[in-house]
Amino acid sequence: MSYSFIDSQHEFDELCVKLASHKYISIDTESNSLYAYKEKLCLMQLSSEHINAVVDTLAVDIRPILPLFAEPAIEKIFHSADSDIRVFKGALKCTFANIFDVMVAAKYLGIIRCGLDNLVKEVLGGAEMNKKYQKADWGKRPLTREMLDYASADTIHLKKLRDLLGARLEEKGRLKEATDQFAQICKIEPTPMRFDESGFLTLKGARQLNGRGLAVLRELYIAREVAAIKKNTPPFKVISEDLMLRLSVAPREGLNNLSIFKGVSGYVLSNHGGWIREALRKGLNAPPYSVPRRDISREKRAYFESIKVRFKNLKLWRKETAAKRNMLPEAIMGNDVLERVAFSQPKSLDDLAAIRGLGAEKVSLYGPELLTFLKKHHVK
Repeated sequence: MSYSFIDSQHEFDELCVKLASHKYISIDTESNSLYAYKEKLCLMQLSSEHINAVVDTLAVDIRPILPLFAEPAIEKIFHSADSDIRVFKGALKCTFANIFDVMVAAKYLGIIRCGLDNLVKEVLGGAEMNKKYQKADWGKRPLTREMLDYASADTIHLKKLRDLLGARLEEKGRLKEATDQFAQICKIEPTPMRFDESGFLTLKGARQLNGRGLAVLRELYIAREVAAIKKNTPPFKVISEDLMLRLSVAPREGLNNLSIFKGVSGYVLSNHGGWIREALRKGLNAPPYSVPRRDISREKRAYFESIKVRFKNLKLWRKETAAKRNMLPEAIMGNDVLERVAFSQPKSLDDLAAIRGLGAEKVSLYGPELLTFLKKHHVK
């Protein structure tokens, strides 16, 4: 199907005027999270009646479309809306109303493979979709024709999928439940980007290092973040966690000869050798790092253990409920919401209604059963 490539403000403003009179807009985005320190919205794909467009969001100001995102009279159709909405909200202050997520709909119908390519193939009987550019650098310019063709294909099937999956949801009496879930997705906010200097302690194998190794690892971890910001690239693309851990085990060897370490290529030596050596020196001269000890009272420890048990029990309830309804477990309730239920220890429907992300429809559907389950499996 043909599409327009829009990289001028005038063309985009005209497109938004046209879309304002439409009943639906199918939407997808491409960003550069694998290639930049801070993710950017790089491309927006839009489809509607007689319109298919790929918009260069690095060349145009997309704010004219934001009123359409918030307009309840226009349905916005996505595949995996939460990720796209996070990208939009990370780029601009915006709100969403009246969305339909075909991936969520598929989960409510018990479809295990919910990727867009599988839905197009299995639900629409379409051809295999091109996956060549799934991990492309969408921040690069110019974009090739093949990349634009790939991007445009992500929205042209969404309306058909919406209609077919929506009809199936209605047949099964699940449309209201799914619609309530879509309303919860509209409220999703992006996670603020914050660097935690103590994050090195969460790296796999870090806790096996001695105090000297931890001091070195800390310096490498902080220095890598600085290098990533300077290069505008994700930290994992600067040097790997494995390399940082190997250097922390033998920092003096690293100072003497970095090139003997697996993962230290000529590129790493020429681009990062200086700051790696400096971090090794700082780590060797710093006092051995002692992991801060948190004194947790017996009561607190018991409290957190009870929450872990409650969460585990709730996952069993969700699995059984999903099996009964032939749905995927995450369609019953996401892990984030399930954790909030475990923490809040609800005693009434009003308590459940106050839990963020649960929604009125799920409280109505599962509330009494959930409260009975929690009472039966009460953990002190």
